[in-house]
Amino acid sequence: MRTTLFYALALFLLPGCSSSKYQIVEPQPQLSLSTAAAVCELGENVSLTLAVTQEGVDGNFSLSAFIREGKASLTLDGSDMDTSGQWVQLAAKHARLVITPAQAGDLLVSFQAKSPDGEVSEQQDLKVTVTAPSEITAETVCEAKIVNPAADARIPVQLHIQGVPGADGKFIVTPTVSQGKGKIFLNGYAVNGQASPVDADATFEYAPEEIGEQILEFEVTAGKTSAKARAYMDVVKNIVVTSSVEGCFTIEGAGEHNAEGEKVTLALVNEELFNFEPAGWYDSTGQLLSNEATYALQLSRDCITQLQVRLKPRTVTITRQGIAQVEFQYLVMEGGRPVPKVTYDYRTQYSADYKVSEPIKFYYEEYRLDKSKIPPVGQKSFGMPTISKGARNSTYLWRCDKKFMVYLRPEDNPGFTFNKSRKYIESPSTRYMIPDDVTIL
Repeated sequence: MRTTLFYALALFLLPGCSSSKYQIVEPQPQLSLSTAAAVCELGENVSLTLAVTQEGVDGNFSLSAFIREGKASLTLDGSDMDTSGQWVQLAAKHARLVITPAQAGDLLVSFQAKSPDGEVSEQQDLKVTVTAPSEITAETVCEAKIVNPAADARIPVQLHIQGVPGADGKFIVTPTVSQGKGKIFLNGYAVNGQASPVDADATFEYAPEEIGEQILEFEVTAGKTSAKARAYMDVVKNIVVTSSVEGCFTIEGAGEHNAEGEKVTLALVNEELFNFEPAGWYDSTGQLLSNEATYALQLSRDCITQLQVRLKPRTVTITRQGIAQVEFQYLVMEGGRPVPKVTYDYRTQYSADYKVSEPIKFYYEEYRLDKSKIPPVGQKSFGMPTISKGARNSTYLWRCDKKFMVYLRPEDNPGFTFNKSRKYIESPSTRYMIPDDVTIL
């Protein structure tokens, strides 16, 4: 196409010198489509891109679309577009068009572009031949996600065909793997890329050879008609790491993965105020894989998924906090008038430098004011302040005489080993150092 160029000359006069500047401006915008003709089946879409250029012109161009023949709907960059010739402003000089035919036959759509100054491009036509839907249809049914398939696993894929079969009463199906890697079986035989006669309802089997998204395509023919069906499934590896302790840390890298060849690094991540460290990573048979702080594995169809992390013994130190004085005011009658009096309860609690991974129960005689009586009197009972799992602080201990005699008893703390001489109790994962003011029985 021959392009005519306008040349604008601007002359600037300055003392002792002169200068000139030329600007090239095309007389009209140039509109181009990525295709001028297409063929599609009714129910399908036609996608194309358009570009508008006009040298020397800035600003937003506009586009008009007019359906001259047939029926269809259009979207421009995802938004519905008028098809009666109305101008629609473009956000950029490139745009994406999607045309959805509404009837079989010929579809003719004309496009024009307009510059910000009002110049209009030459008309560009798109012709679409819209064919009637196939006389047969096909669909597949299969499990959407396959987690840790066995080494010899074959996943059923059911193919349902509607329509008139061939003269022999059969449909011809050619299965292929368009994404992923694996073998497709029919009646026990691999049939990747092979045309096989089947009935209207047929069951194929798929043996994936790698993890990730798998897409199977089934081309179905009967006489001169054809149809396609796709089966989608995601083959994933779910990495599970167990431990003798639960709820105190997480394992980074555990969980589901679907990227073949991906390197996954497992690491112990403590929840807030826990101090566990891995002693080693083991497989499900108890074989040591690594005694490092982390363990890396490469994902594959046959990689291990069941692991165990064993923990280093940790130490948690328990201390008693200071005594708090809790004031209580009451009135008594003296000389016929109320006189204010004050009495006190005292409370304290035990605190650990790290959170406990199993509950610890103390035992003591609680001596607390009965404030329902005037004046208040002390009442004794047995208390069991507890540092619950996942906590650092015990419930409160109460006395009205500041005499806190506290004990640790084996019957209150099953599963612990008691060491009186060295002042600690020990679970399979944690040694708890006990303060001197607590008597270990």
